[in-house]
Amino acid sequence: MERLGLIDPASDTDSSCSSSDLGPAELELNRLLSFASETPLPAQAQADAPFTKIGAGACGAVFAQQGKPYATKLSKTSDHGALWNDYIRHAEITRHFGLWEFDEVTIPACHYFVPHDDGPRFLEQHPGLADAAQPVCNFLPTSALVTERILPLPARVGALLIDKYCAEDIKAKSRADPANKDCLVRVYLGSTAGRSGQRFFALRNFKLHLNHMMELQLNVRALARRVGVAMALMHWAAKTDARDVEFALGGAARTTSLAMDPSKLWSVTPGSYTGPASRRTEDFFRRVVTTKLWVLDFNQVRPITMDSDGVAQAVKAARVNDPYIPKPLQASADEREVWKAFALSYVEAAEVILQGEDEDILSLPRLFIQGLVDVEREKQRARGLESG
Repeated sequence: MERLGLIDPASDTDSSCSSSDLGPAELELNRLLSFASETPLPAQAQADAPFTKIGAGACGAVFAQQGKPYATKLSKTSDHGALWNDYIRHAEITRHFGLWEFDEVTIPACHYFVPHDDGPRFLEQHPGLADAAQPVCNFLPTSALVTERILPLPARVGALLIDKYCAEDIKAKSRADPANKDCLVRVYLGSTAGRSGQRFFALRNFKLHLNHMMELQLNVRALARRVGVAMALMHWAAKTDARDVEFALGGAARTTSLAMDPSKLWSVTPGSYTGPASRRTEDFFRRVVTTKLWVLDFNQVRPITMDSDGVAQAVKAARVNDPYIPKPLQASADEREVWKAFALSYVEAAEVILQGEDEDILSLPRLFIQGLVDVEREKQRARGLESG
């Protein structure tokens, strides 16, 4: 099985973008939200750090402790099947990303599932989790899913986003809001509805629309290509509809060391000390957070059949993912370029995944793309009739 990377990795460097006309704040955001960005992590928290809610949806609420590498999603209702589906789809999609060695979109590691009847023992071993969950989970104890935590982006990102996009009279309140301590940036490649002066401001799920990305001169074509390959893998390798999955920029931890370059060892006196000046081993290591594009939330994902019915299901599911997927038939050149990057990468990746299949199956990825075009054309026709 060959490695399924971007069709043209070198094109991740977008030569059409010039940062020379960006202001200092926009230039810093451009750097921090780019894939190569690395920021030192603060020191690890103590073991008794409280659980805090870092996310919530219809299926569950997500809790984490500062400094811990895992997050716990608790079911908010008595429908524990939704969280189990989240678990098995998450695990299966992770497996296929690994088989194809695709790492340009990152999936949180899927650790383990806790059934609701094991919930009391689980909560006993995690003091404080029940107290944190009580206001949002209707049934406790409940089922749980433990996964890798997507680290928040550096605090500087949140500060810059507030300065640029938050309404002036609520900036101070937004800076002081504990809920805005953690920042994940949802990548809305299919929307140009982003505005400045926002009256409701949440950094935990900050919606970065395509027009925002263009304003910051982010490499939107690289983002679109990555989303295209990820969608192709979820459709044609994992054989799912990818319903309601989300794409977000978040952090991933990496540990580096201050080891001396081996080529320079010959120039030092034999037997010399080569460690940190403090003589503390922990000072030899440096933990950094790297900006990554993540895919998350698999609770609504369903299997598809390898036929036209499966394509129709995938097209319908894509309407739920609407803001994340680029749109066809748009007026601006930027939107058309982003759609082209997505569609080409999707089809080319799907053809690699499905190589060796018969012609009927090989035609399905293009039918999916055509389905998105047909849906958008019908939406535009309906809007035209309404305005007329």
